[in-house]
Amino acid sequence: MTDLAKAIAFAIHCLKWTDVSLAGYTNRICDGGSERDFDPGSVTELERGLQEFLGNRCYIQINRGTSSLFHWRVIVGLQDKSVKGACADHAVGVGEDLWDAVFDACVQAAALFD
Repeated sequence: MTDLAKAIAFAIHCLKWTDVSLAGYTNRICDGGSERDFDPGSVTELERGLQEFLGNRCYIQINRGTSSLFHWRVIVGLQDKSVKGACADHAVGVGEDLWDAVFDACVQAAALFD
């Protein structure tokens, strides 16, 4: 199960939501200033959020160069490093839950690339 705090950090730092909260007794994360929301347990809804954040600007790699089935390594980096001033670094998330690792890498990328 994804750590809700990491999903909330993703909404705040990556999606730039301003009034993030949980909807009632559910795990649905909402932006109070709009009708945007997502369920961190839904791959389809998370795909939409990742597409919004990564767009055509960043790439994401999962478990490249590893052989572990139960330990995830996620890398997020800029696709076009030839642009003047582009950061050559990449963000890394590691964990036992795939979405936790994805959220960690995305939050780090938001700090690196913005």
